[in-house]
Amino acid sequence: MTNIDVKNLLLHSSTELALSDRRLYNYLLHNAFNGLSKQLDFKISLTELEGVYGISLPPIDRLKESLRRLMRTLIEFETPSGEWIITNLLARAELDKLQGKLYYSYPLDCRQLFTHSLTLEKCLIQAHFTQKYSNLLYEILSEAHFSKQTQISLEIADLRSRLHIPDNKLSNYNDLDRFVLTPAIKEINSYASFAVKFHTARKGMKVINVIFEMATKKNLFNIENASQIIPQKRPRLFIDNPALENAYAYLLNAETKERRKFFEIAIKNAAKEKKIISEEEFDRPDLWFKWVESKILKINLK
Repeated sequence: MTNIDVKNLLLHSSTELALSDRRLYNYLLHNAFNGLSKQLDFKISLTELEGVYGISLPPIDRLKESLRRLMRTLIEFETPSGEWIITNLLARAELDKLQGKLYYSYPLDCRQLFTHSLTLEKCLIQAHFTQKYSNLLYEILSEAHFSKQTQISLEIADLRSRLHIPDNKLSNYNDLDRFVLTPAIKEINSYASFAVKFHTARKGMKVINVIFEMATKKNLFNIENASQIIPQKRPRLFIDNPALENAYAYLLNAETKERRKFFEIAIKNAAKEKKIISEEEFDRPDLWFKWVESKILKINLK
């Protein structure tokens, strides 16, 4: 498998992508993937988007808002020859309510980015990030990991510079750890094809280096079809139970902090029955919904 060579690939948006926005994008990619090498314009029936928002058909207002947020999300990267390129996740969307169809288009650069497993992961994973420094740290670590390094040691000053942290901010290592490294590593470990752990090297009492260790969870270089990187669609678990379906929809459309709150409750409830929910399952609420369904149903009943 050949991967295109891009550097400093970053996604950024003026508004945070909700889980339902990312699920919509995954559905659109699933629909378009086989034809993306030959065309940029696609259509999908609204009935094929069942499950994106946790209910039978996507509510038109929610669908419009998701499309707005996706089109406001930018992909920025550099080529080895030094060209700087910026484009959108989606180039265009047209909703035909009478025909029940969504027409959508991808920018030309997305054809290259999305048909190679490594760059596709970089695009998808960064759409999941909510922490301020996750994108930059992921770029640093993924560059090392995909060049076959299992460990990278960075001096504190170099790390701060590459994360664009001003000299007058987070000057204490404990603050750097608490507000930058730990939350960013938590997100990276949730979504990346590799796992990261880190420790420090000290000179006396002063931390002088941070050592990151990476281990492969899923070898992207052995994946022939990049579509295997796209998360699977949600199983139709609750279609015959409208109350549970609405509760699940609440979880899908909740802000990240709200979903995190229920995720922590699910971990505790599962632990009581000696079940383990991993951090990697955070964006798979279908795997842990049963541990919080009663609590969400109470919210919906208010």
